[in-house]
Amino acid sequence: MSLPDPPVSRTRREGLRVGWIMLFSALTLVPLTVWHQVREPDSAVEAVTAFMEALRDKDLERAYEFVGTALPAGAEAAFLRPEAIGEWELLAVEQPRNTIGLQEPVTVTIGTEDGTAEGAFTVDEDDGEYTLRDPFQTVTIAASSYLSVEVNDLTVPMPPETTWGAWYMGQAQRTITLLPGVYRFFGGEPVALIGDDDGGSEPFGAPLPEPDEEAAASLQEAVNAYVDGCVEYRLGAPPGCPFATDGLVDTEDRRRVDAVGDLVWTVEEYPVAAVATAAGSYEEPVLVVEFTEPGRLVLEGTGTEDRGDPAPFTAACHFGGTGLHVLEDADGSFQVAPLGYGPEDTCRGTE
Repeated sequence: MSLPDPPVSRTRREGLRVGWIMLFSALTLVPLTVWHQVREPDSAVEAVTAFMEALRDKDLERAYEFVGTALPAGAEAAFLRPEAIGEWELLAVEQPRNTIGLQEPVTVTIGTEDGTAEGAFTVDEDDGEYTLRDPFQTVTIAASSYLSVEVNDLTVPMPPETTWGAWYMGQAQRTITLLPGVYRFFGGEPVALIGDDDGGSEPFGAPLPEPDEEAAASLQEAVNAYVDGCVEYRLGAPPGCPFATDGLVDTEDRRRVDAVGDLVWTVEEYPVAAVATAAGSYEEPVLVVEFTEPGRLVLEGTGTEDRGDPAPFTAACHFGGTGLHVLEDADGSFQVAPLGYGPEDTCRGTE
């Protein structure tokens, strides 16, 4: 199944997210080799060089020796791991002077076969010790059909911490912390993140998962399990479920009753589930459940006809609506979640 690529997100800042200078065949990557001595840095340039070389070598313990601010911890440090660091070369480290002779932040140039990128770091000096001021990069991942975030060779599960509705409407955007370098999000194009973090960015969009035949079977199992949970409700419109009655029911013996109560839902045949694409609340591409066969439920309860006394009834119902979204978990399996609006009625006019 081939799905459309989402639109590419653009950055609003130059310091954190740096566009590649595309040189292609004209680019000769010449790694910087000025810092190979054991002695500690005695200048801002040497401190930044040592920091960047440690990152290039994925030696995070060494790199942290040159960070002057508190290190992220816990969930904030989920992506501060060697697996998340891409491959790049350190090409230049310089500290220019402004028009009145004062030293500017230290500029760094890194490169890959895709091109080069440049950023700048602020360096503080205290009694001869040089440290970088908050070199960590902050990136926001936009709402998507993933319950994890993939950065280079590292995938971190990021399930919702609250209800599905709250997760999607306000908390689906996930902010992660990275070290300077080159990153591919969800296997996309390389992005250079380098320089002082100014604390803001436009969210990166994630491509849609591409379910295969095995995933389709997993989706059907997930839908069936979700429906089993829905029928436990004794409500006319179970929240987030793909079936409902608005209180006006056509019974199997062709009566129309209202004021229904004492409701019991029973599945006779599960709907056949497939994956379709749709636009989410923010116009982002999402995956949704589509029922290629509507399945069948039975609704039993009591209701009144022509304002008479309540009497038992049985009604045939079907599944419907597009309120179930498909979400891929970190292990590649699929879940369904009520990230939209369910149907208002699936019991009237059904035989």
